[in-house]
Amino acid sequence: MGADVVLAEPPAGHPLRFEPPFASDEPGSERSLLHAYANWNKRSVIVDGAAAAARLASDADLLITTALVPWPAVVQAAVEALPEDAVHISITPHGLEGPLAATPGNNLTGCARSGWTFMTRFADEAPLQLPARQTGYLAGVAAFTAAAAALFRRARGGGGMRIDVSELEALCSTTAPFAMQGIFKDDEASDYGNSGPGVRGGPSQLFPTRDGQINLGFSEWGDWAGAMQALDLPDLAEDPDYADPARRRQADLSYLRSRVGEAVRDEPCSDVMHRMLKLRCLSGVVQDMERLRHDAQLAAREYFVPTQVLGQEAYAPGPYAHSPQLPWGVHRPAPALGEDQDAIAGERASEGRSASLPEASPAAPAARPLSGVRVLAFTPNWAGPWASELLALLGADVVQLEAPTRPDRWRGGGEPVPEAVRDPSVKQHRLNTCALYNTINLGKRSLTLNMTHPRGEEIFWRLLPKFDIVIENFSPHVMRDWGISLDRLSARRPGIIWASASGYGASGPFVDYPAYGASIEPMSGLSSIHGYVGDEGSNTGGIIPDPITGYYFAAAVLSALNQRERTGEAIRIDLGMQAAVATHVGDALLEYEVTGRVRRPAGNRHPRFAPHNVYAARDGEWLALAAESDAAFAALAVQIGRAELAEDSRFKGEAARKENEAALDEIIAAWCRDQEADTAEASLGSIGVCAARARRLREVFSDPHPQLLAREYLRSVRHPEAGSHRMPVGPWRLGAGAPTPGPSPCFGEHSQEILREELGIDDAEYAELLALGVTGAVHDD
Repeated sequence: MGADVVLAEPPAGHPLRFEPPFASDEPGSERSLLHAYANWNKRSVIVDGAAAAARLASDADLLITTALVPWPAVVQAAVEALPEDAVHISITPHGLEGPLAATPGNNLTGCARSGWTFMTRFADEAPLQLPARQTGYLAGVAAFTAAAAALFRRARGGGGMRIDVSELEALCSTTAPFAMQGIFKDDEASDYGNSGPGVRGGPSQLFPTRDGQINLGFSEWGDWAGAMQALDLPDLAEDPDYADPARRRQADLSYLRSRVGEAVRDEPCSDVMHRMLKLRCLSGVVQDMERLRHDAQLAAREYFVPTQVLGQEAYAPGPYAHSPQLPWGVHRPAPALGEDQDAIAGERASEGRSASLPEASPAAPAARPLSGVRVLAFTPNWAGPWASELLALLGADVVQLEAPTRPDRWRGGGEPVPEAVRDPSVKQHRLNTCALYNTINLGKRSLTLNMTHPRGEEIFWRLLPKFDIVIENFSPHVMRDWGISLDRLSARRPGIIWASASGYGASGPFVDYPAYGASIEPMSGLSSIHGYVGDEGSNTGGIIPDPITGYYFAAAVLSALNQRERTGEAIRIDLGMQAAVATHVGDALLEYEVTGRVRRPAGNRHPRFAPHNVYAARDGEWLALAAESDAAFAALAVQIGRAELAEDSRFKGEAARKENEAALDEIIAAWCRDQEADTAEASLGSIGVCAARARRLREVFSDPHPQLLAREYLRSVRHPEAGSHRMPVGPWRLGAGAPTPGPSPCFGEHSQEILREELGIDDAEYAELLALGVTGAVHDD
């Protein structure tokens, strides 16, 4: 996005330089493909002590650190040298405060603590992590989002601030809606996600075909009869249990899955997918890195961008969103170690730092950096609401728009008020008591508006000048059908930001195809690298694409907000879910580009470290455990009563341990079988070993780890109809901490308030709008 980013490296080099995969499979400080992907456009300097770190930080606008507390001297010096108006972002496994602040963690233990390992596992097999490095990608975009908000506040006269990002909280936020649904419904099956526990060889979200695997999303198929005819299953076309979408969502689909599975087994997966999608029936094929690299949709949207790896041109994931007004681009490859030492030293000597910005205004406190920003949100389901909730948690005034006769499906559809929240003393409505909706719409207001009615359309255009952003995640044709364009929007509200997210974006051959998380996951390449060792690939439950997209959607909006602050121009954002999720397989794609090797699922293993696995404990629980350094392994060896292992030639050094990983796993597994998971977690964490008991999804939120409470990530939020529940309030702490947000709104709860305050609509006119079906709330009588 145009920032001058300086990678401050120790003399040995940044840790990513030593992360596999490597060009030609030869380790070296300039050969890591993860470094090549994550560090392009940056400059490199070697920082050899606290004094050098202080000099470098003394004129920074933004400092990013990843050190645990207590900080080493070089980090402490950099933080202390920052100008008063600078922003400091800390990204650590558990945050800078709380009982786990000094405890190491990684993708494996984060997945264990957040409930992910239970959601992705097969029954009777070990809990399973998300593919390696997903935690880093998620925490990175979460940090970017908060940093962009802080810099926006700073540009408006605010001062500096510290942003404390927790990788664990970034992960927990991706599971929260289904965890809370399980709590509201008291449903044990929700510990395994939205489709229950998987069984090896049994039904799954992916069906085998002649040349790969395919996802078929029965619950959201539009032309059911057409799909059954296309699959040569005419007897199922009129079956009432399946033809009616509401009944289909509640039915036992085992017989249907068996019949469809047989129908597609010998068919080419892409042929089946296109037949279904043309009927607006959700589907997506598992694309490994070779298929992804040649994906027609991504190619049409010019997603892949060239970079250089050791002088060789290679293509990697590029912009996840299109915007003619935003300066996205790859301008230089990842730097060599210390490549810019002399140039940066010269700049620091000659230029100095520009004058500081004014002190913060009371209207934009550090905990609410988007205070004063106003958002109109047409954001149903998950990805869009999560993005707009992030904006609300950062202080924006978000007005959620819904059609009076077509509520957000995440309000529960026809489901009754859940038993666990039913309260006879309170007037309750099923649209206001669904955990899915109530978890990801905190702090917003709700306005119902019928955009197909002339009065509803008129109200939208009257409201528009009072808002800064229109954000929506409809199919691309919807806004077009309403006559909405950037030209028309900006004519009514100069400088408007119009941000859209859809499955594949608003251009390309897939533009009119429907999508959802479980089809985007395989289409993005993520499913191809997820699963146990030896698997062909599997979905994570189809859950992760929506929150990934929501994070990137919010990041794009905040990039636009900062750009508009500089230029004043209207900005259009067009984001595709497929591209956003494919960002998270960038290192795997670059591996294919440079080495020709197609990455496959690695289970709980890490490409570099061993031991790195999930082990059965004595008490029936599971322990995620990883030693990421020689020192950590030596401490582990002592802890398990086998100090001699640190000097055993099979395990002496990182490479040796990885080569003998199977033998090492047997030793660790034998020890874990005699341990209680919680006790082992605590003792290992205290000596620098990554360790965590694998927690069930509901437990993460109903009986949370003290870390999540100490950081106030989970706060008691009282909803007027669903009651009080601990809700997640964002994966960061801003300054001294943000106030507890308001609950998610009831359906149409603020309609009269907003129309009165913004447009002066009185009681009589509001009653007229109710009668016309233009607006209203469920309790309007």
